[in-house]
This record gives sequence, C-alpha cells and structure tokens, in this order.
Amino acid sequence: MSLPAADVRQHTPRDLQAYGRRYGLDYRIPGLSPRAEAPVVRGLVREFSPRPGMQLVASDVEVLHRYDSRSRASSPLSIIVLLEGRAEVALGDARPLTLSPGMALSVRLEADQGLAASQPAGQRLRALTLSLDEACLTRLGTVAPEPGASRMHAWPLPEPLRQGLEQALVTPLPDEAQGLLLEGLSLQLLAHGGRVDEPASGPAPRLVLQERRRLERVRDALRHEPAREHRLETLAELAAMSPASLRRKFCAAYGRSVFDYLRDCRLTLAHDYLTQGFSVQQVAHFSGYRHASNFATAFRRHFGYAPSSLPPAS
Repeated sequence: MSLPAADVRQHTPRDLQAYGRRYGLDYRIPGLSPRAEAPVVRGLVREFSPRPGMQLVASDVEVLHRYDSRSRASSPLSIIVLLEGRAEVALGDARPLTLSPGMALSVRLEADQGLAASQPAGQRLRALTLSLDEACLTRLGTVAPEPGASRMHAWPLPEPLRQGLEQALVTPLPDEAQGLLLEGLSLQLLAHGGRVDEPASGPAPRLVLQERRRLERVRDALRHEPAREHRLETLAELAAMSPASLRRKFCAAYGRSVFDYLRDCRLTLAHDYLTQGFSVQQVAHFSGYRHASNFATAFRRHFGYAPSSLPPAS
C-alpha cells in the first residue's frame, strides 16, 4: 500500500540514532553502518502530547531494511499498539512474542532489562506508542506497576478502540479538537491496558507454534488477496483446522474475527485505490464488494467519512 505523499521522508541510521537518544533506545541495523546514508524506513513519524506527562508517537513507515532496537531507560508504563505490520518483541532471555495487527502490548521497563524488538523489511508498519510518566499516572488515579523486574502483557485491541485510532490518524481535525480526540483515545488505551501484572481482558487461549504458523497462512491469504471471495471452510482447510477452531484461534491470535480482518484488508485496499483516482464503483469492484452501496456503508463506518469525499493524492 502507498503512504500519504505529504511529509513523507526517508530515515537513515543516523536519524534512528537521534530517535534513540530522545527515547532511550539503542538501534542496530544489520549490515549498515550507523553513519550510512542509505534509508532504513520511509514514511511518517508524528509526536503528540495529549496532556502533561503523556506522549503519543504515531509511526506509518515502509520498512526498507530490517532494524532492531532495545530500550535502555526505565518507564513506568508504555502501551504499544500495532495497526499494521509485524514485530518481534522480547524481554531479557524470554521467548520472543510476535505482535500482529490488532494487538497491543503494555510494558513496564527497568533500565537493566530492556525490551528488544525486531522489525523485518518489506512491510508497512503502522504503530502507536503511548508513554506515561509516574506523575501523570498519579494525577489520573492510576497506580503505576510496582518497581521490580520489567514486565509486559499482550492483549487484543477492542475493535471500537482500534477504529477510533485509525480514524483519528487518517482524518486530521483542527489542533484543539485533534488534541481532545487523542487525549480521549489515550485514556481509553490506559483503561484497557493500564495493568501489566494481570490480563486486561482475561486469559487468551494458548496457541502452539505450529498453530500460529498455520494461522499466519490464513492471514497472509486474506492480506495478499482481499478481493477474493474467501469462504470459512476453505480457509479452515488452509489452516488444517475445523471452521470452529479457526474462528476461535484466529481471534485469540489477532484480536479480531477472520472476516473482520478481511474487511479491514479490503477497506485499506479501497482507501489506496481511491487516493489513486479510481471511482467509488471501480474501487468497490477492485476491493471485493459486489455492490457499491454496501462498500460505501462499510467505508463510512470504518473511516468516518464517505469514500466519495476522499480526494486523490497529489
């Protein structure tokens, strides 16, 4: 998918090192010198301060070269949301966890036990990181996790909250209204993911590695060919599971149903086609919708505005 043309820039290893100094991260780009001028990512990185002690960083980048990072500063609470792409994260020597679209990660970090992350090349990565300091948590009446070892907890992002975050990022408002909207969404993130020492939404079913790999096949089929008419029975065969198992385990792995994920892929594809200047009727057909009216309704519900109101990218 193409990125918005405005304000897109390339970020070199030197740029990543500057981000690292600001956010307390050490970056490593395998095969590239820290002084290399070759781009590592291309896209947008935006910073917001919804209220004192609360920082929200939104990234929408194409990963051109794999890069790794490790935190080296303590943090009472950070919430990382993945909207698109994939990342591997791990604390210390623990087994890495794969973050996929629709997942969130709540973490408390100590300086001596950082969070390691790896972003593979060849993907579009859209992520949000909400960081709160202890003074902000106290003012909000939220108890910060007790000091001790670094801890993290992964949880599925509720669909209404995911849609709200998506809409806030693609539909900018005047500065004051945008600030209020982002503050409200940040507080919702805190409400859902403010605890690191216990699950935010109850324990999720455990999935073995082989099941996750088979689920990845299903997710890749939906992501790469969203316009196809996918049937649950066919996808279940691809996953070597019963349809009921696929429904349950896909939701456990990615935080949304099979067909919610397919709808999101179709609407993301549709958004891209609209910015290229295609008509609503054409985009509906290209994106797997039989009727333009159904497409327009789904698009408005997802993005908050009609597809006909989206101007082509300049």
